[in-house]
This record gives sequence, structure tokens and C-alpha cells, in this order.
Amino acid sequence: MIQGIYQGAAAMSALERWQTAIAGNLASGSVAGFKKDDTSFSSALLGSTKLDTAELAADFKRSVPTSSNRVNDSQGALRQTGKDLDFALQGPGYFQVRTGDGNAAYTRNGEFHLDGAGKLINNQGLEVLGEGGPVNIDVKLGPVTVDNNGRIFQGENSAGKLAVSDLSKSGSLKRAGDGLFTPGDGGTPPRVENPQISQGYVEESNVNPLQEMVNLITVSRAYEISQKLITTMDQTTHSAIESLGTP
Repeated sequence: MIQGIYQGAAAMSALERWQTAIAGNLASGSVAGFKKDDTSFSSALLGSTKLDTAELAADFKRSVPTSSNRVNDSQGALRQTGKDLDFALQGPGYFQVRTGDGNAAYTRNGEFHLDGAGKLINNQGLEVLGEGGPVNIDVKLGPVTVDNNGRIFQGENSAGKLAVSDLSKSGSLKRAGDGLFTPGDGGTPPRVENPQISQGYVEESNVNPLQEMVNLITVSRAYEISQKLITTMDQTTHSAIESLGTP
């Protein structure tokens, strides 16, 4: 009976983490380039958890649910904006930016702008990096065009090539805030040699609001079931104690 209470509590804890992931997905569903969190469930032996009583740890062999989140890096839909400094990646790869501490971070959000000095920056004001360093644009040289491979031109003048990095073999992605990611293994990801970039487009988030709402209903119902399980087990335990304690 104690096993059932523990299982119910563990299930509720796992469901709360799933609900948090769903809330984050819905809140950022309209952010360009956002990648949703997927929640997966597995089980752990009760005997492998840290319990106060050694006998319980030895006897509990049933499994309890656990959950974990992982960034889903599937492609989002492309939305046409017509802006010269909006770029969308098709297929693998992430744009590279330089954070305030000088480190590199990666994003699929290609809504870029120019600062007062002509540097290409993202919505947070971070420098967008090309293969030779920050991308600098001289507005006097005319409008910017970017070919499919990320090479930047102003008329016949080359302004560099956008750095596109492949994070697919870096382990699970780690969120760095503001739609940025870092490699899960902490290493330096390789470059995508032939990226596919569309100018005048941005990649929308890969969040499906309808599916997330369905998931939210699923979480709510499963949470109620776990609560009822705990209540039932508690009442059963109470009845057993009363019965055994009656002379």
C-alpha cells in the first residue's frame, strides 16, 4: 500500500514537469525559431531510490514513473517577410551569435538587424557571426543579398558568409535563454558546409498549439487519477490499521 502511495506521488511529480514544459511551449509558440520541449517518461525501480528504511528499499521492486525533457529540433514552417535581413534555415544548422561574455551561442531565429555601426545583430543585440567573425554591412554599398549557401553580397561586393553550425551530433541541446542554445557536449560544433538559407523568410516555432492543449488535458486527467490513487491507498491503509488494531 505504501508502494502505491509512492508511485502516485512520483507520477504527480513527473506530470508537473510535463505541465511546466507544455506551458513553456505554449508561451513561446509565436517566437521565431523556437524549439519546443518534448517530455518522455520512463521508470525506475523503487529499490534504487534513496529510502530511509533499508528493508523497504530491499522489498520495493515495482517501478515508478520518471520524466525528462529534450529539445525537439524539428523544422518549423517558413514564413515570408520580404525583409532583406531575415533569414531562414532549411534542414540542419544553427546561426551563430556572440553572447555578452564573448562565448558562442546558436539560434534558428534569423530575424536580424543592423546596429548603428553596421554590424549584423539579432533581436537581443548580439553580434551575428560569419565564418570570419562578426558580419559588417556598409549600407552605402546598396542592398544586401544572400545566396542559398549563406554568402552575403552587396552588388558585386562580398560581405562574408554566415556561419552555420551543425549541432545534430553534439548531444542534447542546452537552452541558454532568449531562444539560444549551446551544444550538449560543451564542444565546438562543426560547420555546415552547404547550408540552405532563404532570404526574406523566418522559421516559425515548431510548436503545435492544438497538440499542446491536448497534452495539457492529458496531464490534468492523469494527475487526477494519481491523486485518487493516493487517496484510495491512504484510506485502505487507514482501514487496515483500524482492523488490525481492533482487539
